[in-house]
Amino acid sequence: MAIGPISFEKLLKKTDDIYESVVVSSRRAKQILQERVLKQIIEENTEFREEEEEGILSEPIVRENIDFDKEEKVTTIALDEYLEGKVSWKKTEESIDQKS
Repeated sequence: MAIGPISFEKLLKKTDDIYESVVVSSRRAKQILQERVLKQIIEENTEFREEEEEGILSEPIVRENIDFDKEEKVTTIALDEYLEGKVSWKKTEESIDQKS
């Protein structure tokens, strides 16, 4: 599930600054990763609470090996969302002042 080549023209259709495209898509990728981690923590804690009722000395929780190759990469998802126009962003005054 590797990312294929992306033409600069596609990225420049969204904004005139290629670096802005990179920053926006990388921040979206970070959000997606945080959502995945949070979801995993919630699922693990739910399993723990269910087993806690049986007693503290019950069987330990066995973690399955996670096959990360089966999950779509967060960068791929973020770039697809960016190119499809599903990601919105706005420039802050601070970032505009830094360009001046």
